Amino acid sequence: MASTFVAGVGMVRFGRFGPEVSFEKLAAGAARAAMKDAGAERKHVQAVYLGHVFGGPVAGQRVAAELGLDGLPVSNHENYCASGATALREAWMAIRAGVYDVVLVIGAEKMTDRIKGGVAPDPSDLDAMQGFVMVAGHALSAQRYMADHGATREQIAMVAVKNHAHSVHNPYAHYQREIGLEEVLAARPVADPLGVLDCSPISDGAAAAVVCSPAGLRRLGIAGSRPEVRGIGLVSGTLRTGLYDLNEEDISRRAGQQAFELAGVEPQDIDLVEMHDCFTIAEIVRMEGLGLIPRGEGAAWTASGRTSVGGTLPVNPSGGLLSRGHPVGATGMAQVCEVYWQLTGQAGARQVEGARLALAYCKGGTVSGTDGGSVTTVVVST
Repeated sequence: MASTFVAGVGMVRFGRFGPEVSFEKLAAGAARAAMKDAGAERKHVQAVYLGHVFGGPVAGQRVAAELGLDGLPVSNHENYCASGATALREAWMAIRAGVYDVVLVIGAEKMTDRIKGGVAPDPSDLDAMQGFVMVAGHALSAQRYMADHGATREQIAMVAVKNHAHSVHNPYAHYQREIGLEEVLAARPVADPLGVLDCSPISDGAAAAVVCSPAGLRRLGIAGSRPEVRGIGLVSGTLRTGLYDLNEEDISRRAGQQAFELAGVEPQDIDLVEMHDCFTIAEIVRMEGLGLIPRGEGAAWTASGRTSVGGTLPVNPSGGLLSRGHPVGATGMAQVCEVYWQLTGQAGARQVEGARLALAYCKGGTVSGTDGGSVTTVVVST
């Protein structure tokens, strides 16, 4: 199967935009930046893959028309928070199969037009209809983690402190300011023990990448090396009955195993991680679930600086969802952009020195009675 390389990436800054900034404008802005970075023109692009959740019917076709790419094969991918990463997976598989040589992958979301407060639960989600919404589930995860491993509320809050510190150096981040531990602890409570600064914000934004086969790189006139997408894992949650370990993260373990096996690497080979930190505790338990941090040690690693830039295993040098923002369909591709910049030495003051192998992880949605919706993990290397 053909290798798949990232030829160029592009983003628009995440944030909250008024009605004058449309979904199509956000997506097209990121796509044009990626095409420019890759040196790609319309004649080069053979297909468009768009990940989104709230973009509406045929969103990809609307974006393609905005870009002057109408007439090409266009596909739309909805997999909740993993939508952008899932779009990349489908493009990766098409290139590996020899169907295309140059593909444009976009993740985009305009959330603030549709969500003015909390996200209304889907009537089919029986847990959420009874009040077990996402923040409640993660609050329970935090309580269980502290009880099981002796972690403190302060250690969990340090995830937010760390990721906001990283975001200061990311010009695409929704928030670009440091916050102190006391500020996190004193923030408005949402679900005990989590406060508002333990939660990712509702954001608008888009990110994109041009991915290619070796033949595609030649078509673009790229002679040098580019980061390679070596493995992507995609799994869904499994039915759980009776008593079970809330923080076992079997879904993360299985997705990680797929990606690691496809890439031919081990967890200990990873130099940096872009992690789906929708809530502070999520970063900790998912890192452990992937086998990147020993079980029960994630909170202590964070508090000691081991997951900061300059530490043992930097996590979310971009600022993560907590401060870069979380326009759900765009998040997976934003992670790929950060990985690309890190592996090509373009991350500026947040650069992870010597980075050669990186992992991006997205987990999307919940299904009643299961341990999660869908998870996509992406391993990219130089």
